[in-house]
Amino acid sequence: MMLGNIFNVFSRRKKSGNSLRTPLTSEFRNRVVMLARDILGPELPYFLKGLHQRLSYLHGKPKLSSAKSLDYSPQDDVLNFLFTCEDSHFLDAIEYFFQIENRRFFRQHEDAVIDQINEFLMVDNLPYYITKSVWENHQSSFHGSPATAYRLREHPKVICRESDVLHETAMEPALSLLRKPDLLNANSEFMEGLEDYRKARYRDCVTKCNSALESTMKVICSRKGYQYSENDTANRLIKIILVNTSLDSFWEQPLQLVATIRNKLSSSHGAGLQDKDVPPHIARFTINVTAAVILLLHDEAY
Repeated sequence: MMLGNIFNVFSRRKKSGNSLRTPLTSEFRNRVVMLARDILGPELPYFLKGLHQRLSYLHGKPKLSSAKSLDYSPQDDVLNFLFTCEDSHFLDAIEYFFQIENRRFFRQHEDAVIDQINEFLMVDNLPYYITKSVWENHQSSFHGSPATAYRLREHPKVICRESDVLHETAMEPALSLLRKPDLLNANSEFMEGLEDYRKARYRDCVTKCNSALESTMKVICSRKGYQYSENDTANRLIKIILVNTSLDSFWEQPLQLVATIRNKLSSSHGAGLQDKDVPPHIARFTINVTAAVILLLHDEAY
């Protein structure tokens, strides 16, 4: 039996002690469980058993809930747990939806289920968002002949949504864009930056944001045939793109903001005698600016 990476879930990535967030509503929990019931039908008991197994290993407890009954099944146990557990543990369960038994249960409906859960979150004004799976091309062999297949690179994850407007106009479109095959490295760097933010590693977050932006610009240059070097920094890449697009020269300074923040505040350079403290609101600003700049440069190039 292989459980996979069961500890890479929301509650383990999220730093304890963060500012309090709007609690999950009972209606949201009910809707998610009802959605699983309606999608899975007769497979629901098998799904709940697999979910129970994962959550039991995560918490190190063979019995998840405090309810007492002699004939209490794993399915009953996990359902009682889902309706009474901490918010972060319910969000863990949502991530497991798309992992247990090699994604068997929601595989055919995964994107639609994620869209529906995100709608449930929006309806109740809850500050979370479920990302979608990220796939990459993988060369395999079929009867001795090379064939192109797809390999799962990243499971769906729960991320924090800081602002409805920013999320809808920058974060969500940027995350969607970065799922393209040649932008997967930029996607990984940006997701790592989001994870650093959740764990209050704000200097590292700023570094990862700049890396994601640089990777995106290198892909744009490669796609469009712009002359560049793999060693070019963000400032140099911005100049190259400006020369080859219709963006006016005054855009150079605002587009360099992410790189400037990284150079001044991130962990990529030694601090020396100066304490480089990055407060959370600066890291959050850098994340949002990175998403916006990625979208602007990509849209302008195409």
